[in-house]
Amino acid sequence: MTSRAARLLPLLITAAVPACAEPVTVHQAWMNRGSQVSVSVEVEGSSAPLYAAPDGSGRYYVEARRGARYSLRLSNRTGERLAVLMTVDGLNVISGDKQPAGETGRMYVLDPWESALIQGWRTSLDDVRRFTFVDEQASYATRAGKANSRMGWIEMAVFHERQRYAYRREPDVARPQEESRDDLPAAPSASADARGRSENEGAAKAGSAAAAQAPRAYPGTGWGERTHDTVQLVDFEAESQPSERITLRYEYASGLRALGILPWRYTRDRLQQRDSGDGGGFAQPPRW
Repeated sequence: MTSRAARLLPLLITAAVPACAEPVTVHQAWMNRGSQVSVSVEVEGSSAPLYAAPDGSGRYYVEARRGARYSLRLSNRTGERLAVLMTVDGLNVISGDKQPAGETGRMYVLDPWESALIQGWRTSLDDVRRFTFVDEQASYATRAGKANSRMGWIEMAVFHERQRYAYRREPDVARPQEESRDDLPAAPSASADARGRSENEGAAKAGSAAAAQAPRAYPGTGWGERTHDTVQLVDFEAESQPSERITLRYEYASGLRALGILPWRYTRDRLQQRDSGDGGGFAQPPRW
């Protein structure tokens, strides 16, 4: 990256969140395994479990919950300043542009031992639009004409600084209350075909069969409510290659079951469980 590009592109989190303890997840050992920058997913303010890919690829999966807001918590686990390139659905979370493989783009900069919360698509130095789990056709990438092969992917690349220098953090800025506004066209609404349900048993069975044949829904990340989240531009000349990469994948529970990600205790058909009154015979651990 050239010096000029470094001056123009990176952003420093100054008022995201103060440094705090690591959130507990299913794979806490992965969070503490010596990585330079740890990442976790918070869904509606709670840390979500991460499930390891069964193929040993090092990829982790998280369950998407339709309509829920989520954030990405980053923690610099080193004593030096680092830059983090974040992409969601193949788009740079700061610029909203497709992120070409092997290229750097706009990045967040973390001070030594600093923790930050990435809450959404950045629209200015002062505001973001919240990450929200929606169906793929209602995602920001699709609505903006930027859908790509990385839908459902959250990717992080960590870069060291070419030349280190002393830096003094500015005081944290108080965060105002959230406010909502939507500048994009309205997302596609759900179909209202169930308006005139028939009480006839045969019609009910036909409706159930049609529902069973409906195509599976897949999640994407939507353009949510506007939230005030202040950052500032800083100088950071990044090395040409990242020192660490982490990949997370998100799917609805049905998709995670189909991929063999969710534990066996979640694979039974829920409708059959409800109809038989059989919950498996044992208490199951809470998922949230």
